[in-house]
Amino acid sequence: MTIKELSQKSTEVIANFKDYGHYPKENNLFDYKMMLNIKAGDIEIETFLKNFAKDIVAFANGDGGIILLGFKEDKATGNIDDTGLSDTDVEILKKLDLNAVSQKLKKILQTGVSLDLQPFQITTRKFYSLQIQKSNHTLIPQNDFVDYKLIKGDIYYRDSAKTEHANSSSSEFNRFLQIKANEKSKEFMTIWSNLLPEMVDINPKEVLIVNPNQNRIYGFNKKENKLSGSSVEIDKSQDGIFNIILNAISAGEIGKISDTEGKPIYKIVGEISRGGNHMTISSLESVIKSKSKYKFTNVQMKTVIHNLGWVKDKNFKVEKPPKGTIISGFDKYLWEEVLDQHTKHSKIVFTQDSIDEILKIIDDTDRHLELFGKLLSVKTPESK
Repeated sequence: MTIKELSQKSTEVIANFKDYGHYPKENNLFDYKMMLNIKAGDIEIETFLKNFAKDIVAFANGDGGIILLGFKEDKATGNIDDTGLSDTDVEILKKLDLNAVSQKLKKILQTGVSLDLQPFQITTRKFYSLQIQKSNHTLIPQNDFVDYKLIKGDIYYRDSAKTEHANSSSSEFNRFLQIKANEKSKEFMTIWSNLLPEMVDINPKEVLIVNPNQNRIYGFNKKENKLSGSSVEIDKSQDGIFNIILNAISAGEIGKISDTEGKPIYKIVGEISRGGNHMTISSLESVIKSKSKYKFTNVQMKTVIHNLGWVKDKNFKVEKPPKGTIISGFDKYLWEEVLDQHTKHSKIVFTQDSIDEILKIIDDTDRHLELFGKLLSVKTPESK
């Protein structure tokens, strides 16, 4: 769970405390701590880590968690004692620099942990809620930190309301690996279930998948008629092409990527977007899809372009089109743009004027059976 989700959950639980006196039992999401164990002379960060470092690692290795400070659960009865924190405990937590805690944990684990610490009151009694976000990595101490109850190489995780030591035995380790494998399966299924509806509208032969972590690239292999992968050197420097693309995507400017500054930049689907009054076929398709009331594919749009008499073949190639692909006299709508004078690499590009001409035919229901052999589906509000 994210800090935001944990914060919402914590707010709901606290509201139930105040309104109904309901307390959840300790589980894989919640833990209670009555007070801090304080050693004379320790600064706030040391006191905090001695009390919570192991629990933080365990929750982060699970699904995240919330530690409620100022409470104690009676294991025998399940009753919750909500006495509250002492003034000394409150002062330590109030002075605590959470950024310093995160930096310290990063040195211990070689990766960051997201935390939040929030005070709250029930009548005059004072409490704190510590939220620990789920980590995308398995957190393992890189050295012994005995004072924090962390030992080099040990894997801690939350299970059945307890902090468990995953690699204390082969059976425990297998159990931990199974939990992580199940998490990954759910994660992958969520990603793919969200991605597949988008993929339906894309010609798989035009998709290029880049894996920067392994310096691999995947795409359609025309010779073997399947998806193939190969090694590729990816420039992952700050000013490298890969980071320029990622920064453009995160800024919501993927449609603005161009090569007008002298360096060709490729869209994720492998298209080159150029400045000026013309656009690539993928950009043309995106614009028409945003305006049309029907769902259609790239192949169906090419059929319309052929029907308009602009090209010789409805399955025309956009990249390096054979001579005679474009029928003369339609420069108002499309032409062959030479991208590299040395290699003579070229592609067909389209003008803004082509949008309305194609859109008129796609939105004409009477033409659907003639052109596509079936009626196109009307877009639902969710698919717009």
